[in-house]
Amino acid sequence: MRLNSLFLLLLIIATTMPLIDGVNSESGYAIVKQMFKKSLTINSLTYTITKQERIGGKMIKQISFTKMEKEPFKVYLKQQYPKEGMEVLYVQGTNNNKALINPNGFPWVNLKLNPTEGVMRNNQHHTIFQSGFDHVISILEFLCNKYQSEVENMVLNKGTIIWDNKECHAIAFINPYFRYIDYTVSQGETIEDIAKKFKLSAHMILENNLDVDDYEDVAANQQIKIPNDYSPKMLLYIDKKELVPVKMDIYDNHGLYEQYHYSQITVNPVLSSEEFSKDYKNYNF
Repeated sequence: MRLNSLFLLLLIIATTMPLIDGVNSESGYAIVKQMFKKSLTINSLTYTITKQERIGGKMIKQISFTKMEKEPFKVYLKQQYPKEGMEVLYVQGTNNNKALINPNGFPWVNLKLNPTEGVMRNNQHHTIFQSGFDHVISILEFLCNKYQSEVENMVLNKGTIIWDNKECHAIAFINPYFRYIDYTVSQGETIEDIAKKFKLSAHMILENNLDVDDYEDVAANQQIKIPNDYSPKMLLYIDKKELVPVKMDIYDNHGLYEQYHYSQITVNPVLSSEEFSKDYKNYNF
């Protein structure tokens, strides 16, 4: 009864969101399936991302320009805020699979760091391997498949909205089944492994287990709390022309958990190999 009441409350909240154009003929699930299909055709991207992620109860803001290729994986980013001019370059299979960092400040030398550890995970929900749209799209696709029998009532088309001068579908994903469950760690598993296996947020797991200090600080047979799903609610603006998400608000049981705004997006640009080299003329490594 309690679960059904929660579902009803979330559904009422979602269905009373104002429609921008008053038209709601295409189902939300049909629209996100188009986005899933489009994502498979994207191999390269450039964009500016404004992200806000809740760390220790505070929303931490970063703005970065990013260029990336999926196969083989390459990414370059240049931060605009808060560390203006900081650069990160990662090319799969080179540099011992470490990222090259130009901190544009102290210690005034380039650094080579593991992208999944240490300072590259500080104040970050995600790693550079989750750049682009695929990570969040894969999570939403996983949830749609998990709740296939109810998906039409969980993925809602809220009409059209103009965002960043783009005509967008406004989509709400409402998940009444979100909760925390007990989980027993298997031999050799890390927090990252568990998050990957169940399509969860590794940071959310870490944050909700106060006796776990980092992503590898778990042992076989240890009992931890994990969410059963990534999120109870997601709000997406999907560019009608490009069928890519330009804004995503993702919630947990406490409120807004992370927000991503993509601007100046170019889908499948031709990027030269030099653009993923530290010696490229526009970089300062």
